[in-house]
Amino acid sequence: MRASKKAALVLAATATLIAPGAGTASAATDGFAGTRFHLPPGAPTPGSDFRIGSAYRVTTGTQTYACTTNPDGTTTWATKSTPEARLQRYGRPATTIHHYAGPRWESDRDHSIILGAVDVTVPKDGTIAWLLLHVAAHENTTRGELDPVQFISRVNTTGGVGPTGACNPGTDAPRAVAYTADYVFWVPCRL
Repeated sequence: MRASKKAALVLAATATLIAPGAGTASAATDGFAGTRFHLPPGAPTPGSDFRIGSAYRVTTGTQTYACTTNPDGTTTWATKSTPEARLQRYGRPATTIHHYAGPRWESDRDHSIILGAVDVTVPKDGTIAWLLLHVAAHENTTRGELDPVQFISRVNTTGGVGPTGACNPGTDAPRAVAYTADYVFWVPCRL
């Protein structure tokens, strides 16, 4: 395949991925990676002033739950979990992101870091909730690929639900539960 045709395919796939609109954007098949992303119906979005900048899938991920003592003295597995995940970008360039406590997302390419805070929670049966988070802070010291990101959606989740019932904070070790999801990084339309 000629270089100009390859460039045209990449441009077309990228243009579809970052099309403006809330709740209607999707990624076309990437001519090289064969990956596809669709924003699912009911996904929490930041609204029409933002567009999808990129979307990533969890290739490996866990939500870790710790045994805690409630104010009334009972014990339970914490309702909030600590994420640990590797994310792979849909389409090109095939960049990766490390997702961890905070919650934070760090680009493996340039180490730009964003810290998120939950705005919207959409409960889902049998899996962890879908979320919309706003970027509360950019923690990198130099400009990077995550700098334009203002919101993050977590959608298409499977797994990740924590243990239930009583536990013993002194003996029960934290439990890591596998999950998958798609993370959508939203940027302003006027970018």
